[in-house]
Amino acid sequence: MKAKVIHVVLNSMAEMPGVDGCALVEVDAGMVWHSAGQMQGMQNLAEAISDYWRLYKRLDHHFTDLGDMKASVFMHAKGNITVLPCGKGMLLVAVSQKSTVNWAQWQGKARELAKLVDLL
Repeated sequence: MKAKVIHVVLNSMAEMPGVDGCALVEVDAGMVWHSAGQMQGMQNLAEAISDYWRLYKRLDHHFTDLGDMKASVFMHAKGNITVLPCGKGMLLVAVSQKSTVNWAQWQGKARELAKLVDLL
């Protein structure tokens, strides 16, 4: 039941204006649990972007004065990739266009998703 609710929340995030796709990825394995949205290749992109997060984790001792990373945004010519922790051992990946995304609403859904992930 909880897994179904996770799918519903992730799908609603991917359907927000300006968002092309979202994925929930297990950090250590880079395995995508679920992806949603109109972007083709979202699953492959999410697996690949999780490598960046693992690199950060290997080097995080260099950033201790800044505290834990809350999110990382990769800006490309045709869109942005946002990565943030989402519950214990999971990442949330979003691909968005340059258009405005209601990030406050999106982050609220991300917090909801993190709580659901932690209940699994």
